[in-house]
Amino acid sequence: MSSSIKNTIASICPGFLQKTAVNIYRRSIKIPYQIDMILFPQKTVRICPCCGMKIRHFVPGDYSERQWRFNPSRYEGIMQDVLCPICRALPRHRILALWCEAHMGLLKTSAILYFAPERSMILWLNRNGIACTTADLERTDTDMKIDIENTGIPEASYDVIIANHVLEHVDDFHKALKEMYRILRPKGCFICSFPMDPKVELLDEETEPLSPEERRLRFGQNDHKRVFGIKADRFLTEAGFEVEMIKGQDYPEEILPVIGPADYDMNILFCCWKPQ
Repeated sequence: MSSSIKNTIASICPGFLQKTAVNIYRRSIKIPYQIDMILFPQKTVRICPCCGMKIRHFVPGDYSERQWRFNPSRYEGIMQDVLCPICRALPRHRILALWCEAHMGLLKTSAILYFAPERSMILWLNRNGIACTTADLERTDTDMKIDIENTGIPEASYDVIIANHVLEHVDDFHKALKEMYRILRPKGCFICSFPMDPKVELLDEETEPLSPEERRLRFGQNDHKRVFGIKADRFLTEAGFEVEMIKGQDYPEEILPVIGPADYDMNILFCCWKPQ
């Protein structure tokens, strides 16, 4: 759901009705696509594994409408039609969903902790009957309100931890990685992704606090404190993990695992295993 639609719902609905209105709107979005799947199956060539829908094409986001938050120069020359119109999944979410489908046995038997959970991936987890504990520092719709740098969770509590595009927001990502290693059980995995600028080797990071506008211009978004480079997996191995890359290029074209919508959205995820 775009920010403009959310704002419209908020402006016309009392607070206690807004969640219901949002849910009704989301259900209504799906109906024409379901009809299209039935009537024109040969034309619904794209697949979103997060919501399970087949569609004709993905759609652009509203990044250009929010230039106060995003740097539009990071989106120029990059394919923008990458968003699922139903669940708003981006390529990295669809890649993760297919990786999860291939590791269903692991997930079904694991204690899972999910930081900053995306709605599209929660849809996938719910559709497949996989339970997880959700966490965030600021949101009010998660199970726990905790800081990824200092969770307060006992050591070796989880088998799987997921954190997509979180490490670019924290004060000290080294501390966050150390904390993930601590609360992960032996032979468990930490799945993460982060903005990766192809022009940066390891890291472009603020050395002193920047203003939101300075962050927007330098890192592409006003709440990013860094952008990682193409060899940033080194930080994961230095934290003690055995790292496997989950590359978008290895997944079917039907899910559109391309670079985008920003030039640092390379759609590479990392599966970081904790040794026994």
